[in-house]
Amino acid sequence: MKPFKIFMLLLTSFWITSASFAQGVNKSDNPYYKPYFDSLQNMDWPYKLPILGKQAYKRGYDIPYAYGISGIYFTQTQEITIQSIQLGFNGGNQVDFSEFITFGPTIAATNAYTIRPDIWVLPFLNVYGMIGGGTTDTNVSLLKPIGLQTDQHFSASSFGLGATLSGAVGPFWIAWDNNYNFVDVDVVVEPIPAFNSSLRVGHSILNPTNPEKALSVWAGVFYQSISNDTRGSISVKEIFPQAGEGILIDYMHEWASTLPPPQRVIANQIIDKIEDISNGTDPGNATIDYVLDKKVTSPFNILLGAQYQFNKNIMLRSELGVFGRRSQFLLNLNYRFPGFKKNPNK
Repeated sequence: MKPFKIFMLLLTSFWITSASFAQGVNKSDNPYYKPYFDSLQNMDWPYKLPILGKQAYKRGYDIPYAYGISGIYFTQTQEITIQSIQLGFNGGNQVDFSEFITFGPTIAATNAYTIRPDIWVLPFLNVYGMIGGGTTDTNVSLLKPIGLQTDQHFSASSFGLGATLSGAVGPFWIAWDNNYNFVDVDVVVEPIPAFNSSLRVGHSILNPTNPEKALSVWAGVFYQSISNDTRGSISVKEIFPQAGEGILIDYMHEWASTLPPPQRVIANQIIDKIEDISNGTDPGNATIDYVLDKKVTSPFNILLGAQYQFNKNIMLRSELGVFGRRSQFLLNLNYRFPGFKKNPNK
């Protein structure tokens, strides 16, 4: 056996030795299932992937088909903290307003529809890509210079790459997932990168009459970090569509008069356009340019989930994110297939 294969076999054994069940890799010592798992050991694994798939079958592990594609619906609501802000007007120079503008909680809600192709490269290693689209709604609370709430609705597209390591300890499986996802929002200059990491611990229960059917339940923890620096521009009339209904123009001009000269110029340019809106005048294509330094207010939350495997081709998964200042819901329908066979001449 080549040194590389020896190394990979040892690594596989490390992840699945003594496993009763694992996410994607099942094994049971229950005598009722013995004929099924004995048949796996006698199978001549004909497919190219996962690597070491044949060795896993010979050891009595029921591994998933290598190739899969998922349709995913995902919704998330979380609080964002704005740490600093720079503003400009109509493409001009931007200056720091962090000392003069105070934000309250900013709530971001996302609805996304994603296609996720994936491959089990090894019995314990899954790699995948993501591409999709959706919408994002952001509720921004302004506390200073005036009290104001504005809701912004944008379309977004996303793409990303990730990998999952899966193993087991006794009757419990462990899965560690990491991915980078880039979200391209209409009003943002560059896609916003987000790093997501999650650790799940669960247990799989095989169907009494059909070992290919299984129910998995788990709990875990989810971590998310988003890019601190977001650049973009937005139309003045999108932020203040009802400026005539309570915007205190005189007070805002008075506030602007207390600012240092660079900030005062930009503030008055923006306020003049807001005043046009309050007077019923079209502000034209006036835009506010911004750079936000932000962070996820609470990067961690708890995950609770379940998956039902109808057979080795079809699985349905649902997951909730709770506690912390983030809530999530995911629904995932996964279809799997064996893929390419090995060349019998080799």
